[in-house]
Amino acid sequence: MRVTINDIAKAANVSPATVSRAIADSPRISKATKKKIFKIMEEMNYYPNVIARSLARKSTNIIGILVMGTTEKAFQHPFFPEILRGVASVAYKNKYKILISSVTNMDEQREIVDDLTQSGITDGILLLSSGVKDPSITYLKEIQFPFVVVGRPDNENEVNWVDNDNISVGYKMTQHLIEMGCTEIAFLGVDRKFIVTLDRLKGYKMALQDNNIALNEDLIVEGKFVDDTGYELMKNLMEKGIVPSGVIACDDLLAFGVIKYLNEKGLKVPDDVAVAGFNNVPLSSYFTPPLTSVDINAFSLGAKGFELLMACMKSEYKSFNRAIIPTQLIIRESTLKK
Repeated sequence: MRVTINDIAKAANVSPATVSRAIADSPRISKATKKKIFKIMEEMNYYPNVIARSLARKSTNIIGILVMGTTEKAFQHPFFPEILRGVASVAYKNKYKILISSVTNMDEQREIVDDLTQSGITDGILLLSSGVKDPSITYLKEIQFPFVVVGRPDNENEVNWVDNDNISVGYKMTQHLIEMGCTEIAFLGVDRKFIVTLDRLKGYKMALQDNNIALNEDLIVEGKFVDDTGYELMKNLMEKGIVPSGVIACDDLLAFGVIKYLNEKGLKVPDDVAVAGFNNVPLSSYFTPPLTSVDINAFSLGAKGFELLMACMKSEYKSFNRAIIPTQLIIRESTLKK
């Protein structure tokens, strides 16, 4: 049977209210009484009710984290565990707990954000993706609830956010393939609902323009963020009779699927088609051939995201902060044409 405050009060010969005040570290309770109560709590293996304590102090020390993608796909992707590891590293030091929900679309995310904010469960919200005209961001701004977005939002001057410079990332990757002799470069996995893929696409287009390479819209292949496969996207492209000299996939897992399809069609990577991705997942260096990718420093994205959220939750003044996390282009064999 679970030990209650009444049990502790009876054993300590004090009122339940005194036990509650002792747990809340009220200055109205003497140090001697607190010490006595805490000793009995330890002996009776008592754990204070988190929700009850939160009502008393108007804080739960819990933050909500929303991950985009079906539960199966979202948590299989190496990016999300790494970013969550960054969040947890700072949260643990500051005695915060995290509550994680996966969502399949922005409308579902909006519903869960409503639940988390109105129920009083969370002190703040961390959104791990940024959508175009994101209803969750609009709602959180309206109710003035503390939140931070991992990803550049379209209203970037009115929101706290952390991200990489994805336009620069897309530009550098495209420039690298051009330097490898690629002129027909496909860009796979653009989801026009998510700003990260649109920013990388913008960088791709800028690099083509700066190198006087005409943009071919047929080489831009759209997909579903997180939930799509590079195998199918590459198949769709080549079934139109298009065989590019280079492929940039919006994510490493997409790139793995691209390489699998090319292998099945008897095309060699990188000699026939150079392939690159983003996120530098752990498998990238062990894949055959090892995959050229961009290390986006997911751990730091998560850690900085929580730091900004903590500042937002504690500040009495309304201000908007952003942080740009550096990236690194990791060149491997998948793009090194002979």
